[in-house]
Amino acid sequence: MNIEYWVSVTVTKCGGLPGNISDVWEFLGKPKHCQYTWDTQMNSNLGIRATCKHRFDRIFFRAAAGGSHIIPQSLDLLGLEKLDCGRFPSDHWGLLCTLDIIL
Repeated sequence: MNIEYWVSVTVTKCGGLPGNISDVWEFLGKPKHCQYTWDTQMNSNLGIRATCKHRFDRIFFRAAAGGSHIIPQSLDLLGLEKLDCGRFPSDHWGLLCTLDIIL
């Protein structure tokens, strides 16, 4: 089963995300360099022989109701380098979002 498809179908069945909620990755044009937060080809922590890539982890934002604005500017993956012990910090890559805050 494709977990991303399952999540999409489940969210749709629940009525979808509210109109004022956005996925930062989609908002920024789906940049390829941070598409997958779980990648068994690059991350050896789980020892899985098959190559699996998924976008399990996401950052959502909501436009401000009035006055100030938050605008996502960039999205990057964290934890791509192994620690001194020879393992990655997690089996998932972390996400770092840079925001512009306009007051």
